[in-house]
Amino acid sequence: MTREVKSPAQKTPLRREQAALTRARIIEGATAVFEARGYEGARIEDIASEARVAVPTVYKVFANKRNLLKASVEAAIRGGEAGEVERQAWFREQLEEPTAEGQLRLIARNARRMYDRAGQLLEVVRAAAASDTDIEALWRGINDERLGRARTSASSLASKAKLRTTVGEAARTLWVLSVPELYVLQIHTGGLNPDDYERWLGDLLVAALLGD
Repeated sequence: MTREVKSPAQKTPLRREQAALTRARIIEGATAVFEARGYEGARIEDIASEARVAVPTVYKVFANKRNLLKASVEAAIRGGEAGEVERQAWFREQLEEPTAEGQLRLIARNARRMYDRAGQLLEVVRAAAASDTDIEALWRGINDERLGRARTSASSLASKAKLRTTVGEAARTLWVLSVPELYVLQIHTGGLNPDDYERWLGDLLVAALLGD
């Protein structure tokens, strides 16, 4: 009797679950190592040890360190939610907020929550982008996505209140003032706590964009 050999696409639910758990564990371990040592200082051996897996397993799942950094950043930005950021509940909530000030406060809250998870990892990407063209493309893509969300948010704001500037300039203001570098600088160097950052950013956005 011929024994049927299952292809990777035909993995049992248990094997798929185990593979997903292994992938998540590697990403968690990589995040810790990248944040502690930066991109250049992070070794696959250290990541495997942190994740409690064999070194070949890391290579099998991610192939190289660049792919692992990209996966770690994407996981941190999404915060465990599936799908594109633009479709997630927190982003839709701020667009659907009925008042312009309330929307800006939610933008500040959402920036704080995202950077709580991803701020230090995004700094790793920004630093590595200067010497690696593939990571530079990743960093550029992250910023392009942020700018796209800022444009969507600015259009929503303009439908609720008179802005101090054009929609295009409002989008640029949202994009620039909510850069992850400012979060990391203030929290990890300037002594602010995340609540202070959220309040600071919300007040700044309101003052910069809303008319009297």
